[in-house]
Amino acid sequence: MKKSWVKYASMCLNILLLSCILLVLYVEPPEPTPVEIRPRKPPEIMSNINSKGLLVNTSQCKMPAMDPLSPTAQYFMKALPSYSCYLTQLLKPRTIRGRNFLYLALSKNKLWKYYGIRRVSEIFCVYTVLERIDDFNNRYVAQTVFGFTRLRKYQEIEPSNATLRVWCWRDRGRLLFLDVFIFLPEPIPPRKGEKVRLEHLKRLSVLILGIDSISHMHYRRYFSKTMNFVDKFPHTEMWGYNRVGENSYPNVLPLLSGQNDTILNGPTGCYGASNPKCFDRCYLLFDFFKAAGYVTMFGEDSALAGTFVYNLSGFQRQPTDFYLRPAMYEIDQETNYPAQGASYISCTAGRSYSQVLDDFKHRLLPHMEARSQDTGFFGFFWQSHGVHDYFWYAQVADVAYEAYLKELQRHQLFRNTFVLLMSDHGLRFGPFTDTFQGMREISLPTVIAIYPRWMVRRFPLAIKNLKTNAHRLMTTHDLHETLKDLANLENLNDEHIRSRTWQLRNDRNVSLFLPIPEERSCSSAEIPEHYCQCYNYVKIPFNLDIVQRAARFVVDSINELLVAYPKCQRLQLSHVEDAYKRDPKQTVTVRLVTEPGGGHYDATVHHDHNISTLQGRITRTDQYKEQSLCIEKSIIQQYCYCL
Repeated sequence: MKKSWVKYASMCLNILLLSCILLVLYVEPPEPTPVEIRPRKPPEIMSNINSKGLLVNTSQCKMPAMDPLSPTAQYFMKALPSYSCYLTQLLKPRTIRGRNFLYLALSKNKLWKYYGIRRVSEIFCVYTVLERIDDFNNRYVAQTVFGFTRLRKYQEIEPSNATLRVWCWRDRGRLLFLDVFIFLPEPIPPRKGEKVRLEHLKRLSVLILGIDSISHMHYRRYFSKTMNFVDKFPHTEMWGYNRVGENSYPNVLPLLSGQNDTILNGPTGCYGASNPKCFDRCYLLFDFFKAAGYVTMFGEDSALAGTFVYNLSGFQRQPTDFYLRPAMYEIDQETNYPAQGASYISCTAGRSYSQVLDDFKHRLLPHMEARSQDTGFFGFFWQSHGVHDYFWYAQVADVAYEAYLKELQRHQLFRNTFVLLMSDHGLRFGPFTDTFQGMREISLPTVIAIYPRWMVRRFPLAIKNLKTNAHRLMTTHDLHETLKDLANLENLNDEHIRSRTWQLRNDRNVSLFLPIPEERSCSSAEIPEHYCQCYNYVKIPFNLDIVQRAARFVVDSINELLVAYPKCQRLQLSHVEDAYKRDPKQTVTVRLVTEPGGGHYDATVHHDHNISTLQGRITRTDQYKEQSLCIEKSIIQQYCYCL
């Protein structure tokens, strides 16, 4: 009887297990819910929206508001994925009382764990000093061999101002470590007798912290730590900031030059007319502030896609006093590798490219502190790694920028420095960009101006205008004029502001310390219609004749560009994904897909009877790197599908 019962129980258990397996195999599981990453402090944008739901509400610009935590946005706010620069950081740089050292960064246990090394004397290293020739060439000028002992786990570096490439081997055989380091000279102390009361300063230092591909809503969505810190200081957030070009170059160039890329690259422009091609003849903000006696600084974390080098020729002479480009170029050529888990993030040894930029910015803090007390400094830094390609990377950047702003405070730089925290455009690639909100966010980047508290008292009219302009249409052309005002603070006195306001014209370059004209439009600000966010979008059926005609015109326009490139296939219209009508009524924005390659494109077309015209460039919203390797010209790459 007992055996029979056991047999029966065993049979029932087997049937139950079989039922569970069948349930797992044949019942479709529910769609996984994305993990929501909400900022600690909800983005408070309602106070910046008027009763009509507009961020800008002027006679020529009605800019609709968006919710950074809309259901669409929250769907993409997934948990931070795991990624790493997996090589070990064997050596680290350190500066102690003006002397520079490379020191062994691993303990005895970690040397054994990572390398199987029991004695530090087994490690053999060489460093080579680099000198810049131009933006695409370095030369090696000196080489030093060194090692370590149980009592001496460091190597002093000479000279004090140097960029080094470093190799380390085990017993002169297996390569252990490869990296590039920057050492800066000790800052010159502030000049005696030149310290003045803050209220009597004649100039302000300028620090631009640029973050690629961060729309204003994305900043509100992810930069909770940075926002909470910025709230401690007087600042103005610009809600009507609109991009003027497709990618970084046409948006950053007006900031630094006051001119658009068409003029500078044209046959009479400072770049287009130069021989050999370079930006040395262009009068940029670097040159303006250097002429005013400032110390200048420039650093980007991208060697390949930097502002002046992405399919451009860069500078022959070094453009600033402190310049990161030679080190980043050496890293990109000799020591880079893709991060594990995020292939668009590049690494050198145990650091990401953005961490190399962070290290450069931190090493410059003593120089900034010293120069802010006498000559002033102008610093321009731009991060693109991570933020350019990944929706989620903004939360990583938030931590880094909060930490850096705290360092600025520790060095008392907010007392006499005008800080711009800004971007060039929103995220241009990926699934979020394919949504309606993502499409709009591309054209509305971030810019926040942080300024000393005493400026509010000393220049009440200028600051009042700045706050009014927070809800006016503005561009990087206006930022250029704004920064020039800071080299001579007499420009901001109430009397000067009134006089300049009286002479003000409604053109594209207006200092934000002056009132941007109420009647400013995208046309007067020279914002191409395709990027202009002053209109409401009305979704229309994609099978309408006006939509299909616009889509065919866009594909024909792409193929006209490809005629001169025989390695590229002619494209065909696959289908239209979405279409929107804008004011004026005969202007249509289409989102379409082409074949071969499945390229995703956005374009704005204006119809006037039987004549169709593009209102700005045709922009691509999906990654295309592997499809266009047969050509190098940047404008054409996004349209080319190689044969």
